[in-house]
Amino acid sequence: HGRSLRAIRFSAKSGQYAPPLSHAKLDAFYRARRRFSELLHDPKDTLSLQFRPGDLLIFDNQRLLHARSEIAPTDGERWVQGCYIDRDGLWLNYEKYRRRADRC
Repeated sequence: HGRSLRAIRFSAKSGQYAPPLSHAKLDAFYRARRRFSELLHDPKDTLSLQFRPGDLLIFDNQRLLHARSEIAPTDGERWVQGCYIDRDGLWLNYEKYRRRADRC
């Protein structure tokens, strides 16, 4: 329809979502969703990182497909702290300080 893809929000845990589609289209939707999930979880396209206490990882939550692995009983504790930045506020402040620096 001339529309372009803007974003993908995917969660293997949110399998209860059913878009308002006809039965035939709904079957096709779930087949495509299963296939997409298979592609996302293909080990050849996966990068796993091991972190130690004190490590920091920063990424754009909207631009990077990411997940955490299961915690095995032998893994010990896992503590993850999230910090989120509002994009509009970030760019507004960036522009404000950039203009201020340009005047100096």
